[in-house]
Amino acid sequence: MKAKRVAILVGVLLFCSAASGNSLVGVSAPTINVRQWITPNPPDIKNLKNTVYLLEFWATWCKPCVRNIPHLMDIQNKYGRLGLEIVALSQDKSADLVKQFVRDKGMNYNVAIDNGTADFYGIRGYPTIVIINHRGKVAWVGYPWDIDFDKQIKKAVTAGPPPHLAGVELGPFKNLRKSLWPGRKFPAAYKKLRRVADESRDTRKVAAAVAILRAIDKGITEKIALADKVRRVKPHIARGLYATILEDYGRVDVTAPAEAAYLELKDYNEQPARARLLGNRLSR
Repeated sequence: MKAKRVAILVGVLLFCSAASGNSLVGVSAPTINVRQWITPNPPDIKNLKNTVYLLEFWATWCKPCVRNIPHLMDIQNKYGRLGLEIVALSQDKSADLVKQFVRDKGMNYNVAIDNGTADFYGIRGYPTIVIINHRGKVAWVGYPWDIDFDKQIKKAVTAGPPPHLAGVELGPFKNLRKSLWPGRKFPAAYKKLRRVADESRDTRKVAAAVAILRAIDKGITEKIALADKVRRVKPHIARGLYATILEDYGRVDVTAPAEAAYLELKDYNEQPARARLLGNRLSR
């Protein structure tokens, strides 16, 4: 009887945590099929060009999957603003059960009921993670607790274009690609482009600079519009969103409205983690 229990336990663990043994890495990612979205404002899975996304094959009854949720939430907070899309494909049958589970856990990334995608990817157990790069190729397959998991996400995200410049040709400004990511180097790179657009006599450089600035301004303006929308109902969350915009892009012309709004809301405490969670969901 004891041997039988051990055999059953081993079988459950293998089923629950075995990663796919196929060799998908380097090939075009198979189709994603969703039976029902659980979380609101899902990504357009038919148009993920220039987008890095992470697929998690999981289930509510899989204990290793449940233990992995806080890790994925941390990844969403860290890389969501850099363009990463997480799509957790549940193997559960009941949408109502998964909806309640998502609410109870406070999951801040996309969740859906799978419709055969696990078969397309040759998934043999849960949880299994698949990372797809911005070129639509499978970059990595493995366990969420693998030592290379976080490194592979960072590698895939940084290899692609900055999220606000997806599909924009940098031309003579390719050397600024890393500096144009959200962060402390962004303001100087942005101001350099503005000087070229306003002062250069090189028509090729001016055209490229204008196109890049137009894309950047559009992306930041959309983020500010989102914060403005949230401000009408949850000012304390909006202040966190404005703070995140200023943290990511600094003081440049296009962020001036965010700075003014942030200062107007000085009586509200910042809640950047919650702000990013809400912002990521509403901005899709």
